[in-house]
Amino acid sequence: MNTLTKGQVGEQLIENFFDKNFSNIYSFASPKTKDNAEVADVLIWLNRKLFLIEVKTRSDEGTAPIESWGHSQIKKAHGQITKNFNRIKNNEQIFLKNNHYHTQLDNDGLVTVIGLIVLVSDEELKIEPSQYLPEIYDSEIPIHIITWRDLELMIKEIDTVPDFIYYLKDRFDYLKIAKVATGQELDLLGYYKAKLNKFPTIAFNFNSQWEKYQNLMQDKIEIRNEHNNYSYFFDILEKEFRFQRKLLDKIPLGLYFAWELGNLSRREKASYGEKLSSVLNELPEEMTSRHFSFQSGSTKNWLLFHLVKSSKKFTDKELKKLCELKIIKEKDLNNFKFGVYAFSFEISDTCPHKILGINGAIMIGAESVKYSEEDVQNALNIFGDKSSYSSVKINEFLE
Repeated sequence: MNTLTKGQVGEQLIENFFDKNFSNIYSFASPKTKDNAEVADVLIWLNRKLFLIEVKTRSDEGTAPIESWGHSQIKKAHGQITKNFNRIKNNEQIFLKNNHYHTQLDNDGLVTVIGLIVLVSDEELKIEPSQYLPEIYDSEIPIHIITWRDLELMIKEIDTVPDFIYYLKDRFDYLKIAKVATGQELDLLGYYKAKLNKFPTIAFNFNSQWEKYQNLMQDKIEIRNEHNNYSYFFDILEKEFRFQRKLLDKIPLGLYFAWELGNLSRREKASYGEKLSSVLNELPEEMTSRHFSFQSGSTKNWLLFHLVKSSKKFTDKELKKLCELKIIKEKDLNNFKFGVYAFSFEISDTCPHKILGINGAIMIGAESVKYSEEDVQNALNIFGDKSSYSSVKINEFLE
């Protein structure tokens, strides 16, 4: 029986954390190059967005000061992330494997790459990274340093990849203004959430901001968290396609669906989940089906949901036609160039209606749909003749 080293235990700890709290579908441990070189301890690939995560675990307690250990590990991890980012830029083959998929990273399709160094230690660690490594925040790839203690508690506020990316992008902008030491991430996060996802524009003392946020915003936090319960339909749906391993452009089909749903923030999922709930509850008795759709603010694709009472048969062919008509409307009115993900669900005949299961799902790109004037009229009859591009404001806290 092989005994794990303390370093391996730390890596597994972080791997399990991201699998459990973010996604085990597009999270991959120890991806390798063709020459078997490791590219990250954990890699998260959300379509055009990528995390390279390096985990450093303290295994020499008592032999070196915690600050000295922290500085040396940050320097080492910074070099690893920089080297592996260059591998991606140079288009090296990188192979990914988890419990669901074996695939290869699409280097050319990446738009956002973020480096994350997680420091795992039983001791509290408070150091300012750029004091020892001045170039840490001047790298071509933005790199963040967070302790395991903070990361574990941040999940109360941030539990989707998009929300994590939004936070880290804003955090990096603040790091250009002022220095931040490790071990105070919760205070940064408390300020950020209390200010509706904004950091200060000047240097700021963040002491006790987490406690202030928890105390002053307690009622709003509870209401928001209760509203977030609407979002879990999308979390469940994201996992529905894990076994769709047929390749599309060399990528498993199920991964596309997981990406599209995974690109929704927690508050977006909650808002659209509430809409789904209202559609279920307000379906007139004489109607056998109903649909609603929304455009993803991140990917610009449309997500179309079609609900069909169990007494009515609804086929994949009908779902495809509905999807095409949605594209025709958007192309004709808005010069739409992206795609539509359509989902069909069987619901109970009796009110309040319950979702009994998924009938089918399809994804179609706008470029593949050709149409006539008659098709346009049919599309406008079903989806309305007004532009659908009015933006939906997603609030951190309910008004």
